[in-house]
Amino acid sequence: MTIRMQNGILRILLRAGIIAAGLAAFAGAAQAQDASIKGTVNVVGFSGVFADNYQKFIIAAFKEKYPGIEVTYQQSKNSAETLALLTLQQADPKIDVALIDVSVAIKANKSGIFAKLDPAKVPSLAEMPDWARLDGDKAIAFSQDNLAILYNTDNVKEPPTSWNDLTDPKYKGKIAAKLGDTRGVILLPILDKLKGADYKDTVDPAIDMLKEIAPNVSTWEPAPDCYAVVQSGEVDLSICWNGRAQYLHDTQGGKIAVAAPKEGSIGQTNTIGLVENSRNAEAAQLFINYALGTEAQATFAEKSFYGPVNTKVTLTDAVAARIYGSKEAQAAQMSLDWNFVADKYSAWIQRINREVIALN
Repeated sequence: MTIRMQNGILRILLRAGIIAAGLAAFAGAAQAQDASIKGTVNVVGFSGVFADNYQKFIIAAFKEKYPGIEVTYQQSKNSAETLALLTLQQADPKIDVALIDVSVAIKANKSGIFAKLDPAKVPSLAEMPDWARLDGDKAIAFSQDNLAILYNTDNVKEPPTSWNDLTDPKYKGKIAAKLGDTRGVILLPILDKLKGADYKDTVDPAIDMLKEIAPNVSTWEPAPDCYAVVQSGEVDLSICWNGRAQYLHDTQGGKIAVAAPKEGSIGQTNTIGLVENSRNAEAAQLFINYALGTEAQATFAEKSFYGPVNTKVTLTDAVAARIYGSKEAQAAQMSLDWNFVADKYSAWIQRINREVIALN
């Protein structure tokens, strides 16, 4: 080998060493930057299995990436309770980030509960579809969960295939249905569609069908929740959320299974928002950015069976089927005018309570 060749190789190796050292220094700086960000983010959100999985798959991964930021998670029974808490604290908020149903988020925005997110601090916003960015980025859709029929695999050998099956006399006293919240609000348009009606015109047909289902309902307040009473065999069926049931099916011995009715369902949309006047806005927006990103969205879909919203996330057919049901059910999936539903939310709940639950 000539001296010129040796010198050339030496220069190449030297450059490579400089580049490698530069990359290592850059990586070290990035890690130091992550570790240097301090703060606390107080999150309020959904309870039960959702809370467990959100902490396990989203919050734990975020804290590993940003060890200087502490994240607390406060469970809430439902979005109405969360809105009441945020309203109570509005002058002096203790919560920084809220996970809340889309219809309730729209109501919250009318009261100035949430702050506008900064796209520079939440670059994941660019990956979200327009429909997910509510009221000028004051709340962002981060997942979708379908209303479904859960059943006990020991007691039910022929799973229901239709929402109409809920009226079958063979289920008399064997259904749990907590409908005094978003579950009831979403069920009304589904039942309206079965009766050939439009929920924007009237929900009378849906209320009438709920009255047909009522004799089969053993409890309108399943305790501790609609999943436990199915798993224990206290009831055969329950009207509840798909994502948590799918996860429990995998982790609790298969006692719970999910029937996705052929007529399709409605994807309940969950949103994330930064509370106005948050004391930890910088760290909170960093958390929101991570929660909306592809890593978090894909993980939550694959592990918890919630539909992702980030446009860069793709699902396998197997995961999509467990989230949305069969191809037939996916094709029949409904969407709602959430602004319309937000205006009707309280009135519909009142009708369900007065005309169905109170009389049965």
